[in-house]
Amino acid sequence: MRSAPRHVGHFSRSLAEGAGIAAVRFPLATLLILAIAILSNLALRGVYPVAEDDLAWLLAAFYGAAASSVGMTLAMEARGASATARHGGSLLVGLVVGLGIWFGPSLSVFPPPLIAAATFAVPLAGFVGLRDSERFWVFTFWTGIGASLAFVSVLLFVLGLSAILEMIRYLFDVGLPSDAYEHIFATAFALVGPLFALGRIPRSFDETMPTGPDERLVSGLRILFDWVAVPLVLATALVLHLYAAKILVTGEVPKGEIGWIVTFFALFVLTLRIAVDPFRSGAAAATRLFTRFFAFAILVPLALLAYAIWLRIGAQGFTLERYYLLLGALAAALVVALQLPRPTRGDLRWMAAVPILLLAVSAFGPWGAYDTVGRSQAGRIIDRFVEDGAGGRRLTGADRLERYAAELRSRLYVLDEVDQLDRLAGLLPSDILEDNTADRLSRIFAALELSGPVGVQELRSFTANAPTTLDMAGFDRIILERAVGAAEPAVSDDRPLTADQPALRLEGGDLLLRIGAAEDRFDLGGAVDALPETVFSTLPDQLPMQIVDLTGANGRTVRLALRQIVRDRADGTILSTLMSVSYRTAEWQERPGG
Repeated sequence: MRSAPRHVGHFSRSLAEGAGIAAVRFPLATLLILAIAILSNLALRGVYPVAEDDLAWLLAAFYGAAASSVGMTLAMEARGASATARHGGSLLVGLVVGLGIWFGPSLSVFPPPLIAAATFAVPLAGFVGLRDSERFWVFTFWTGIGASLAFVSVLLFVLGLSAILEMIRYLFDVGLPSDAYEHIFATAFALVGPLFALGRIPRSFDETMPTGPDERLVSGLRILFDWVAVPLVLATALVLHLYAAKILVTGEVPKGEIGWIVTFFALFVLTLRIAVDPFRSGAAAATRLFTRFFAFAILVPLALLAYAIWLRIGAQGFTLERYYLLLGALAAALVVALQLPRPTRGDLRWMAAVPILLLAVSAFGPWGAYDTVGRSQAGRIIDRFVEDGAGGRRLTGADRLERYAAELRSRLYVLDEVDQLDRLAGLLPSDILEDNTADRLSRIFAALELSGPVGVQELRSFTANAPTTLDMAGFDRIILERAVGAAEPAVSDDRPLTADQPALRLEGGDLLLRIGAAEDRFDLGGAVDALPETVFSTLPDQLPMQIVDLTGANGRTVRLALRQIVRDRADGTILSTLMSVSYRTAEWQERPGG
């Protein structure tokens, strides 16, 4: 009976030790993780220190700064730097990366690859130009295992704790409020898990693989690689080579998804080559073959990928997807090329460093994703859609065939995705691009008389999930939580309904309610128009149901408790609603005039 408290105490001490190690070794990262946890918990309460739309950018900036500062600390530790140098270097790098992410859009910096590069660089940082591949592999392995175990441990602990608290609530009618669990999970995964993971990063950079034929870790991983991973990769390589042969013989154009297939295959081959490196000695024949000739296994698929990308970019230009497909192909090709010089042949650190470095440099500069895609699409727009007129060169869209209008819309969407619409300045009226608001693309569409893509509607909606008390106010019946759509069929007149079988439907902005043989029409659209504007911007968990009283065309009254409204922004048509309807039975007795 005493074992459970003892285990809980041991787990708590482990968490505290991990957090303490992280705080001493990585102080800046610890402070930033604490800030992320605080901001996450404040957001759950609806409190935002910055604009709500900017919170994700702020959290990303803090995370990127934390990851890069950890990498810098490890790099300095591996070189025996003093504590002052370590902390100063980590502060400088963290500040540069964090500010680069926060001000990314205005600096033409693309934050996601920068964040990914900072994360993947953590285990590599202490081995750039130092030590050897084996020590890098062991450090990376134990860092990954430690981080994974940290988050799995926290997850299991939090789930177990939540189950116990719910059991207490059920058995004793005592428990925490429902929103407390949100804060528990947010704190666990934004604070406790990351600090525990930082505490599990190895301190030694010189640990080598365990030796001896009876080492269980080595034997277990060897089976996984020899009989599962490597045979699957070799089989995939065979399929891709056969497909390349088919393309060569038939002259077909590669299928649209071949780019992603080959890119993921090439990167997986590189990852597997890194993973199996310590197990080459005594490995199965397939693994020995793979480690020796892995570069040749991806040469033909890379050529196939290059051909497919050349076709797509030549016809349609760069998009973010095509840019990163090309970047993945370039990374794999560079790793293959590095197998030629003897000093870099088989060096795991180069295999890991090349993709990370390319990810980082793709985030900024004229070679980066934003500028490359922007130049490509803007150039094609200028070549195909800019005309000379009395007022100079102007971008025009009106009176074009639909296929050309669709192409122009598509290219404008791509420019907007990479925040490069300013490249069209001078080709459009000056007031359209004068500010960087979210509706710039809509203004461009309006100026060029381009309709939006078919089938896309701009919607205006709200959802109210906060607890609500409904005052019946003399109403004696209620229809609870009825979902009604604009496409609801009308009720047949030859099937009269009783008072217990009401029917609702929407027509434009009107709600039609039929009870038995009586029917009335209510102006629901007008009631929604009268709601405060803040209703449409409040978070669902903080918005109570909206209570409105309506009088129908035939004089009947109802009270609506609106849980959700979705309407077309253009014409005000109510597309769907979820609501409760209160009414008085006496008013719905059959009478002349409905």
